[in-house]
Amino acid sequence: MRAISYAKKLPIAALFGSILLLSMIPAVEVVSVLGVTWQGFTPMFGDEGFYYAHVQTIAEGYYNDGNPYFFEHRFDPPLVIFGGAWLNALPLFLGLPFNAAMLINFVFWSLAFAAVAYLLYREFSVPRWMRVVGVVALYMQCYPHLFRPANLQPVYPFYFLFYLALARFMREQSKTNILLLSAVSASTFYLFSYLWQAVVVTLGLLVLYAFARRDWPFFKSALLTSVLSGILGLPAALYTFWLSHASPYFWESIARFGLVYTRIPMAEVVYSGGWIGAVLAFLAVLYWRSPALRTGEFRRLCLFFAVGGLGLWITQGSNALTGILVETGEHVRILILPWVLFVTVMLGSYFWRRRADLALPVRALSVAAIGILALASAYYTQYYFMSFVAMPESRRDAWLEEQNFAKPFEWLQAHEQSAVVVWSDPRDEITSTLPIFTRHFTLYTPIGMWHMVSTQELIERYLVSQYFNNPTAADLQSDMGAYLGRQDVFHRAKTIERKVKLCRLFFFWDKARDCGVAPTSAELLGDPFFNSLEQKFINDIQPQIKVYLRKYHVSYILKDVVLNPNWHPEELRAKLVYSDGRYELYRLPL
Repeated sequence: MRAISYAKKLPIAALFGSILLLSMIPAVEVVSVLGVTWQGFTPMFGDEGFYYAHVQTIAEGYYNDGNPYFFEHRFDPPLVIFGGAWLNALPLFLGLPFNAAMLINFVFWSLAFAAVAYLLYREFSVPRWMRVVGVVALYMQCYPHLFRPANLQPVYPFYFLFYLALARFMREQSKTNILLLSAVSASTFYLFSYLWQAVVVTLGLLVLYAFARRDWPFFKSALLTSVLSGILGLPAALYTFWLSHASPYFWESIARFGLVYTRIPMAEVVYSGGWIGAVLAFLAVLYWRSPALRTGEFRRLCLFFAVGGLGLWITQGSNALTGILVETGEHVRILILPWVLFVTVMLGSYFWRRRADLALPVRALSVAAIGILALASAYYTQYYFMSFVAMPESRRDAWLEEQNFAKPFEWLQAHEQSAVVVWSDPRDEITSTLPIFTRHFTLYTPIGMWHMVSTQELIERYLVSQYFNNPTAADLQSDMGAYLGRQDVFHRAKTIERKVKLCRLFFFWDKARDCGVAPTSAELLGDPFFNSLEQKFINDIQPQIKVYLRKYHVSYILKDVVLNPNWHPEELRAKLVYSDGRYELYRLPL
């Protein structure tokens, strides 16, 4: 009996031990790269700094999760609800230091990820050690996204919990399973907008399936689950509806995320979404050609994969129906690829158990299909995992450079007990990290555009921040990504480019057909736009710089003597109050 109990516990112990060790990789890399040079400043692996700022802002008492970068907008309502930011702030509320809190968050949510994914595999009778391998593979694939607090660190465990609740519901429509699926589905409304869209489509497909089959008990349970989920998630939907009408800057803020009006889906619908189509086609062929597989277990498996997969795929290409596209393709991609991996493990396990019942051609087809899916999943897993844990020289140098931020930050924290605004170069990493490691705000950083602010204000802030650089129209054009969102910088031009490419594809035989020429983003905006910005800088910003500095409550200028040798704060009667050879802090006169 003890041997049986030990055999059951060993895979679980091995799983959590492996996840715990893997979750220590960032800490080990920080120690190995920085060693004694570490000044307590958390180095960045990717874009997690944006989410660190969300978490830190909440912990500092701005419970509305307002703009962490711009002082005037610190009490604004959030443009997008990141419920995970409040969850990640809990260790900070308990008094833990920032670095320790973020490490604990990563470890905790990694273990939660592993536990839920393990239970999902168990729901489909995957063997214990295969569950362990499958969960570790999932964890490695999701690693760079799971590392980011707020999004997607707490999101992925709920993502797998949704599929676990969905599988349990399909097996038995009990009161407990209905409530579980309803609660988990509703939680996605507060965590990640692309996930709740996929959840809504998935539940809708489940209801349609039950209706088409005239399975009325199942239909009533699925409909009840959808209604309960909608009621519980309604506050999030109502909040967005209210904000879209209450704020005049809502839609232009959303536009900066890449909003375009088009019914042409992104290529990701084929590149990543195509794997869903391949899986469903494979299952359809098996069901058609192998009567031995037409069992209740296989039907449940097919229904689970069809409803879940189509829910993701339809969401990814939803702009074909809605005409609205907000980078849906790449954001749903990070939900599709884990789906492909856990589907591969589940199918491999199922066909291995049923191998004796399969005819030789069906077995050969199954081996080939599972092999292709496994190779694809292995590629994506190594791509995401290795791109995160690899330590190129550029990242090593950046980490060492970032440790120089600690001293000016410490000075500001010690000498300014209330929040102040600091003007530094928007291109310098120190600008975007200042709100994370201090209580203070910045005049301008490009990351601030991902909050609810008017585009005109962003442009104005940017021009003020360029006072010492004297930008020309050409400079403003080359740096347009620093003050314009992804709609203007990327997606408007790409949407036209897709139309041109499709026209050439569909009419490849007609060389005389005029499909047009894809413009660049700068060409769409036009030279007059950049010339007008240059004139605004010359005729408005420069002569009234002190007025604008007062408008944005700027108290300090932070100069990087290496990157900004042409900055002369003394011209504005600013007084040097701190210098360490790399950074200088100047206080502006009140």
